[in-house]
Amino acid sequence: MKKALSILFCLAFILVSFTACSSNAMTEKNVTKTVDTAFTALKEFDTDTLQKYVDSSTLNTIVGFAQKHDQIKQLGQAIFENIDYKIKSIDLDKKSVTITVKNKNLAQGASDFATKLKNEYNTVQLLSKLNDEIFLNARLNELKQKISDAQMESDGIDITLNIEQGSKNLKLSFDEKAEDAVSGGALSSIKAIFGK
Repeated sequence: MKKALSILFCLAFILVSFTACSSNAMTEKNVTKTVDTAFTALKEFDTDTLQKYVDSSTLNTIVGFAQKHDQIKQLGQAIFENIDYKIKSIDLDKKSVTITVKNKNLAQGASDFATKLKNEYNTVQLLSKLNDEIFLNARLNELKQKISDAQMESDGIDITLNIEQGSKNLKLSFDEKAEDAVSGGALSSIKAIFGK
């Protein structure tokens, strides 16, 4: 009986220890690690890691295209490579993290680029161009140049991300405000021209 209890106690201790160290446990250490992993993935536009650690309707769509077209991945890298972030607070009860983010101001460049495209092509034509490598190379290089010329924002923007517990790791949920902040205003500018 004592042996059985000892074995059960050891198993319970191992289980509790594993849960405490698990990557999906809601702890400040895991939240911090998740934020660092997600923002590193954004800077590198690592599509596999983004799918694992970030839930965002707009970013999910861009990631899908980036997995098929290297030009889109390079554009993602250009948009996010200058992003700076700092965790401001973690609320484990509300399962949220507030982060101050700063990027280049990409709103005007993205707006000008989107307006030019909309004046030249309708939506159906643009969708067909997504498989045209020559078009992607030429047009996305234009946008990357605008990104390169843009200046860093002077002030950071606070965003609050909800934290989801997946089966293996925590995941950050980005709403439109957060998507816009991390993209330096590029995503909202493009949406304003083309609609959602």
